[in-house]
Amino acid sequence: MEAKSILKSHEVKSWICDDWKVRAVWSVAFCAALWILFADLLAAFVNRWANEPQYSHGFAIPIMAAWLGWYLSDRIQSGVAGSCKWGLLWVASGVILHVISVYLFVEIGDCAALLLCITGGILLIWGRRLVLGVWPAVMFLMFMFPLPFRIERMLSGPLQLYGASESAYYIQTCGIPAIAKGSMILMGDHKLGVAEACSGMRMLTVFVAISAATVIICKRTVWEKAIILFSAVPIALICNIARIVATALAHHTFGQEMADLVFHDLSGWLMMPSAMLLLYIELKLLDWLFVPAAKSEQKLRSVNHAGLPGVMPVARSH
Repeated sequence: MEAKSILKSHEVKSWICDDWKVRAVWSVAFCAALWILFADLLAAFVNRWANEPQYSHGFAIPIMAAWLGWYLSDRIQSGVAGSCKWGLLWVASGVILHVISVYLFVEIGDCAALLLCITGGILLIWGRRLVLGVWPAVMFLMFMFPLPFRIERMLSGPLQLYGASESAYYIQTCGIPAIAKGSMILMGDHKLGVAEACSGMRMLTVFVAISAATVIICKRTVWEKAIILFSAVPIALICNIARIVATALAHHTFGQEMADLVFHDLSGWLMMPSAMLLLYIELKLLDWLFVPAAKSEQKLRSVNHAGLPGVMPVARSH
């Protein structure tokens, strides 16, 4: 009787999965089946991750999703792990959508089919409680999908023009004559082209993913999370413009070789730490500007009890 009560209290406080080894084996087998079924799509992903700079972060997305799942494990509802038969419906829907998307050559539909199959597999093998607890980590896998070609072209062109025009303005503020013509920046006899790969798409896609991960793990209000997520766009633009301006200054001051070093090597490595620093400053500003009411009242009470000159304690009527 005592053992049953102990087990019952344990079940209330945690999620129990005693047969996790068996479920892990089934998970590996399911992943292998997905790899075979979506072989062409996954091969296209790997090819684009390896050859297109704006999608090089794709290799890290599954690792980040796994880490997010582990971080969110405390949100899993208490109880015993059990398979959910609704997972079969999700997997079947994903397979049907995959067949239709391959037949119609719709890559975005095939990506959605892969996500449906992954969600269904987790439901079928690990159960509903796990999915409800770590679903943000599952949805985070969307960031490994390349953007549709039309959307990518629609964003890349304006980003090139905006980066060139804004960079030309800041180059002028440094005392260097510069004018933007399309995606080219004319600095006297020198020309600096803002290539498509340097339009800011890479920084934008990477930092949106990082901002989304920050929103998932941080404990803040809804509107603060919205600010953090949408601030990915201006932060990415700021970092990319700073990179172009630094390259132009190096080109004007030190010559072409130093400009290539700054543009292709040093500034490329420094963009991500710079963006992370800006995100950290943003979080600190939010903490400084918007203090929760409970903390404000606690600070006021500590000041009142300190007996500082000019501070009158407020008496409350009961």
